Amino acid sequence: MSYKVKSIKKIEKNKVMLDLEIANNYLKKSLNTAYKEISSKAKIPGFRPGKIPYNIIDLNFGKEYVLNEAASIAISELYPQIIDESKIKPIDYPKIKINSIGENIPLDFEITVEVEPEIEPPKYKGIEVVGLSEGVSDEEVEKQIEQLRNNYATLETLDEGRPAKAGDFVIVDFTGTIDGQEFEGNSAQDYTLEIGSKTLFEDFENTLIGMKKGEHKEVDLLLPPNIANQSIAGKVAHFSIDLKEIKVKVLPELDNEFLSMFGDYKNVEEFKDFIKQKIGEQKKKARRERMIADILKYLVENANFEVPKPMIDSRVRMFEEDLQNYLEKNKISKEDYLKAFNLTEEKHNQLIMERAINETKEYLIISAISRIEAKNIEPTNEQILEEKEKIINSYENEEDKAKVKEYLDSEKGKDDLILSLRQRNLFDLLIKNAKIKEEKDLKKENLSDKKLWVPNK
Repeated sequence: MSYKVKSIKKIEKNKVMLDLEIANNYLKKSLNTAYKEISSKAKIPGFRPGKIPYNIIDLNFGKEYVLNEAASIAISELYPQIIDESKIKPIDYPKIKINSIGENIPLDFEITVEVEPEIEPPKYKGIEVVGLSEGVSDEEVEKQIEQLRNNYATLETLDEGRPAKAGDFVIVDFTGTIDGQEFEGNSAQDYTLEIGSKTLFEDFENTLIGMKKGEHKEVDLLLPPNIANQSIAGKVAHFSIDLKEIKVKVLPELDNEFLSMFGDYKNVEEFKDFIKQKIGEQKKKARRERMIADILKYLVENANFEVPKPMIDSRVRMFEEDLQNYLEKNKISKEDYLKAFNLTEEKHNQLIMERAINETKEYLIISAISRIEAKNIEPTNEQILEEKEKIINSYENEEDKAKVKEYLDSEKGKDDLILSLRQRNLFDLLIKNAKIKEEKDLKKENLSDKKLWVPNK
């Protein structure tokens, strides 16, 4: 055994101290590594880096220094294993105290570290949640099909000489000036615009209504206050507009040719049944997600404990790193990002802090409830096998299936799957014990517009 845990004791509220010993043979291995590292970096006259004898290193640096370097290497290598086997969850960097060290004796040392607090969760049974409807109406099915038809619609040029109206697509050239001066985004050529889409500001789109193909118009318009270029907001601009073409959206017929784009369906009714089933699955998922959101909201709001600062700091760092990676990947400056969301640096930091606190509270509460309900949420062998098969079969490519199966058969894959099922079982338990207020009943109480905080996980 490379090391031995002599004792683990709680010394403060969330701090534990581990009394440990690393075997002398492991320390000697680390001592050899320490000599090599020092030799490669040291600058000693008469010796090349990497070729310095150990006794020369001892003379220049001292044996105690080399032993401490060896101890640091040994502890760093073994620390993850020590923590894992000790079943503790550190939330901050450890403090190391070496009690005794020598070339021919075991390394005796202590690790003091702050760990996750074992909190007392709020009452988690009988929480009121909203039960969103799972029912699917014929109108919802028709709306979904209409959306699909819109997605595959074509634009056809209108040959007749009727004026443009809302819903038409027009091709225009336009130029705008303010007091005779051009401004950013003031002009475009062959610009395609759906009238009424609010792609451009409303007054501009409305002035196109009634124009015919080939018509020219000169018009003065008041620029809206929410225009992107705030330096010209609220000013009057003169626009010169030429309407070059009018197009109308033509939806495909709901026939066998259209249905064939989505699969093999015998008729329209079979396709509608499929759409109805998919909408039902989405609603079932939304119902569960809403209940989980309500449960987490209640638990966080009723939590009576302080979140340890190291956990908050760690979460904030993670958010900041993720944001930085996102900005670099998309070549966006932090300044432009904040401007896009109308945020100051101070407000941005405040939102990140609030999110970090909320999500850490969620984690600690769910961990506490999981410990209490451990026996009730442990997945059965049947559940594990069923979920494993479901995940594998969700992939069509045989090579992908083989890779996923290999991962799920590994120790890490098994652990991840079991952890995922435990969490699912826990939320099933919380939902089962919740007081469900159905959406239709809430509408009668005029509570349907109540805004609920949705967790960011």
